[in-house]
This record gives sequence, structure tokens and C-alpha cells, in this order.
Amino acid sequence: MSYEALLEQIKAAPEECLDEISDFIDFVVYRHEKQNEKSEEKPTRQLASAMLEALQISGDSSVKGFKSTKELFEDLNA
Repeated sequence: MSYEALLEQIKAAPEECLDEISDFIDFVVYRHEKQNEKSEEKPTRQLASAMLEALQISGDSSVKGFKSTKELFEDLNA
């Protein structure tokens, strides 16, 4: 994926998702830095698959989302 394609996806995301997108980018950069420190340690395929699925779900408007963990737990306990 190119920077341009990724930028277009970010621009298309609702503004309320930007904090979550930023957190995800921070995590990916952090993980990359850690991998460079310990190149022999790599994420499992299961972890990489889960992260890709989470990214896809975050862009799917048909999936119910929550703005906070408090809101999530209120819904779970309802």
C-alpha cells in the first residue's frame, strides 16, 4: 500500500475515529522500532492477522463501535 492510498483512507475516516487511528499508527511504529531492536523476535501470524482484522473492522460502518471503554461495558452489561 502506498502512502497516498493510506492517506486517502485516513481522510475518508470519520473524525471521531482519528484518535483510534493515531493510536494504531503509534503502536505500529513502536512495534517496528522494537522489531529493529530485536530482529529475531517477530509477531506471530495470528497477531498480524488479528491486527489486520481490527483495522478492517475499524473502517466497517456496519460494525457497532464505541467511543470509550465505559460505553463498551455499559453496552455489555445492558
